[in-house]
Amino acid sequence: MSLKLIHFPMTRSLRVAWALYELGLDAEIETRVFDRAKLKEPDYLKLNPLGKTPVFFDGDKRMIESVAIIEYLANKYAKGALSRNASHTDYVDYLQWMEFGEAGMGGYVGQLLGHSMLLPEEFRIESMRVWAEGEMKNCLDFLEGNLEDDGFLLDEFSLADISVGYILFLVKISRNGKLMGEKTAAYFARLTERDAWKRASALKP
Repeated sequence: MSLKLIHFPMTRSLRVAWALYELGLDAEIETRVFDRAKLKEPDYLKLNPLGKTPVFFDGDKRMIESVAIIEYLANKYAKGALSRNASHTDYVDYLQWMEFGEAGMGGYVGQLLGHSMLLPEEFRIESMRVWAEGEMKNCLDFLEGNLEDDGFLLDEFSLADISVGYILFLVKISRNGKLMGEKTAAYFARLTERDAWKRASALKP
């Protein structure tokens, strides 16, 4: 196999780097400085026409969706490690949390980040920030109600934790950690104590 990730620290490519380390897969990780302007330049648009991150290659096959990439890696190269299929009793929970990490929470945290710190001041809309904060709190309350005092989303660590954990990271760096309940904050602390997380989050250009 010839696996390559073009990685930008703190972006969704962090999910993929984290999964690569958790799965013990050998891949080239090319870490670049995150610069929004450069993502729109022709050379990068040849890699990802959307001008977004991540970009992942398996040989000449390109993938750009972080949750899809980690599922692909687990099932194609790690014998289904950290994943679930229809033969598992917790398959429904696995699928729900995998999708909730991006489809359920991702849009709200994106709006929260944009209207609190990423967009230029003149483009920020306070009412959008307040709305996104409320929706994010709703998601976090749902997560809080489904967590135990220890452990992970399923009986053991899985890709679902990577999917959800990355969004919790964005909540923290957007200075909205106060929205997390006690169980959620403790859960995120457990995730960030994992060696694979430490290695992935320490990658520098």
